[in-house]
Amino acid sequence: MVAKDYLSERKNVYRHALLDSTNLEGKRLAASGAPDGTVIIAAQQSAGRGRMGRSFQSAGGMGLYLSILWRPRQDASLLALPALGAVAAARAVEEACGLSPEIKWPNDLVLGGRKLAGILCESVVLGAETAVILGIGINVGHTAADFEGEVAQIATSLAMAGAVTSPEAVADALVQQLDELRERILLQPGLWREEYRRRCATLGREVRLIGGEESLPATALDVDEEYGLVVQLAGGEVRTVRAGEVSVRGLYGYAP
Repeated sequence: MVAKDYLSERKNVYRHALLDSTNLEGKRLAASGAPDGTVIIAAQQSAGRGRMGRSFQSAGGMGLYLSILWRPRQDASLLALPALGAVAAARAVEEACGLSPEIKWPNDLVLGGRKLAGILCESVVLGAETAVILGIGINVGHTAADFEGEVAQIATSLAMAGAVTSPEAVADALVQQLDELRERILLQPGLWREEYRRRCATLGREVRLIGGEESLPATALDVDEEYGLVVQLAGGEVRTVRAGEVSVRGLYGYAP
């Protein structure tokens, strides 16, 4: 159950009307010594970013643009973190408005075949320590007219799906889920693995692996213990691919 105004009682929460990127601000704060669990929220981003160098449209007052800074122990499962962040975000949406997003591997949230949210996990080395910045962007109040260019063909929002909520309510739910992830799940990533599989719309689907000049048809079979995608190629070969190696296309007609 979501505690109303959870963030009002939480320390180290920074709110901004405008930022270049909450992840970039998270890196700056990490370098200046900000503590584990610091949260950055922006009403608008001028340079929002997604995976593989893509931009993330961040219209003012329409969405939730949030990053959290962690200074995890060395034995934490960082490879699993983006996927686990997707589970946390999906849970938060359910808590805030009752909708149940699916996950498009590795960590996009989708509703009705359209992209609802994106996640970008980055690390910064600070001497002997590595800080992790997990950024999550969720489309909340957008109408179709608020998306530009090619994004308009693939994106949706909670409002477009019929939900009545606000970025603030989603933020409360999301940070609670991220706090649980930090305290319990990050050191035991298997606790959410079955939920990830259940939510993962990619599994059982025909996909296309895009990497460099290679483009291969495949069937998505499973996710492994580090949330790599296990696929079977057209010739029968079974292969595990990682999020940084390839794009998976074909599902919903857009690249992750």
